[in-house]
Amino acid sequence: MEKRIAVIDLGSNSVRMTINLLHDNGEWDVVLKKRSTVRLCEGMGIDKVLKEDAMCRVIDALKDFCVLAKIDSCQTIVAIATAAVRNAVNRDIFIERVYRETGIRFDIISGEDEAYYSYLAVTKSFPVKNGLVFDTGGGSTELILIKNGHMVHSASVPLGAVMLTEAFKGRSQAELYRHVVITLGSIDWIDEAVGCDLYGVGGSAKTMGTLALKELKSVDEIHGTAITYSKVSSIYQKVYSTPMSLRQNIPGMEKSRADIILAGIMPMKALMDMLGSKKCTVCSHGVKEGVFFRVRDEILKNEWEKK
Repeated sequence: MEKRIAVIDLGSNSVRMTINLLHDNGEWDVVLKKRSTVRLCEGMGIDKVLKEDAMCRVIDALKDFCVLAKIDSCQTIVAIATAAVRNAVNRDIFIERVYRETGIRFDIISGEDEAYYSYLAVTKSFPVKNGLVFDTGGGSTELILIKNGHMVHSASVPLGAVMLTEAFKGRSQAELYRHVVITLGSIDWIDEAVGCDLYGVGGSAKTMGTLALKELKSVDEIHGTAITYSKVSSIYQKVYSTPMSLRQNIPGMEKSRADIILAGIMPMKALMDMLGSKKCTVCSHGVKEGVFFRVRDEILKNEWEKK
């Protein structure tokens, strides 16, 4: 029996939903993709409190998602929340409020789980033998080292595009870069990734893909785009040297990311500098696709066991 499965990913910068039609043979089709920029971690600051305006933006977006999921007759809705909710002191209150107002029950996943889902997304998209996967979201960056096709190390560090932009507002690019390098360098296994090619997951990596192509593209069109180190350096310099008010005019720049993009692409640039990586491949699949792959495999296993 075919099943329609919705996966909702509530991140620090945006909330996304994908509805997939799962066929009996394990194949699937993407029925719908929706995304709303909610900036959930906006204004959290050092007190780590989710603010009212940000919570309202999320709930409004989720109400719209619920309508779409109902129209598409989804049998299953899986919802996960990442760094902004994970780190918030009022996360339990927020999650209960979301459930009351939308009927959606979120699972707050750990940084390790987030990294694993990114690993699934990349390895089911590309035949990766050795490489370093990184996923820079609004509140954190997850890193996964792959050796011989297997995940051997993972880490989650507080290097998110929104979080860094707010924390370093009014401070120099040099200070921000130094902070990113020091944080990445503190990962005890990072030296094992020297020379590895990178696989970039998340909104910042996808934006880097559109900047490399110099025009806005769909996620399917940028999936698999390989960006050389020299191109990454060139784009980074272009973004850095362009005043904040004019960054949205850079060819390929998504307007909703223009104010956070410097912090968003900095982990990529820093990793390539530190590790001597020659290229970064953009993976338009991310955490929510990794979640779908897990759910799909569980459903297929259960169906097989019934036979």
